[in-house]
Amino acid sequence: MIKSENVVLKEILPSSVKWSKIIKRGQTVRLKALGENASLSAMFYNASNVAERFNSADTVKIQWNAFLGKGKVLFSEMGRVLFAITDDTTEGLLDVLGGISNERVIKENFGGEATYQSCRNGYHKSDKENFLIELGKYGMGKKDLIQALNLFRKVDVKEGSNLVLNQRCAKEGEYIDLTAHMDILLVLSNTPHAMDKSGVYKPSDVEISIFESVEIKDEDYKDYSDEAKRGFKNTNRYFV
Repeated sequence: MIKSENVVLKEILPSSVKWSKIIKRGQTVRLKALGENASLSAMFYNASNVAERFNSADTVKIQWNAFLGKGKVLFSEMGRVLFAITDDTTEGLLDVLGGISNERVIKENFGGEATYQSCRNGYHKSDKENFLIELGKYGMGKKDLIQALNLFRKVDVKEGSNLVLNQRCAKEGEYIDLTAHMDILLVLSNTPHAMDKSGVYKPSDVEISIFESVEIKDEDYKDYSDEAKRGFKNTNRYFV
């Protein structure tokens, strides 16, 4: 239960819409599915130096695991922790393998002629165009696009190297908590997963809550892996 006095922002991210905010060190952002078809893509950067950003390959390599959930962290290429995954009621519906959608993928998966009433320009939005529009507000562009973290969906690896979108979806009310370990520019796109071939373009709305949560201290992370602990220490040194 989040104490109301700790909440600094609560709002709804509608289907197909983009969003961004700076999450302060020690704050947690809770992303909650408001329907049975939630699908969210996230890119995030050190707000003080956007050249430092989420590195999915290092996140997987350092923790020896491509499948994320509570107790895992999200690394930058500097070996510092951007976010820690501090709660996850979806039980592992996070994906670093599937990438983001673009206009071609959206057309192939959902058709080029159909429209969806929540799309402000009258057509299906892609992650790529949403991210480029939102990043432009911060003086960033195509060169700043990175491998996204996809939330509320999961990609399985079959027969050694085949990537397959898991059909399990988040249930209404399930959420993922990300606790910031530096000031982070978080950019979200509420669009279908790039590997979703259902033909139904209707991602659920997502509730975003930002709340004050922790005072960052090394000893709070005794239950994390040794690799994650080193990342926390590197991050804390950055703020000394």
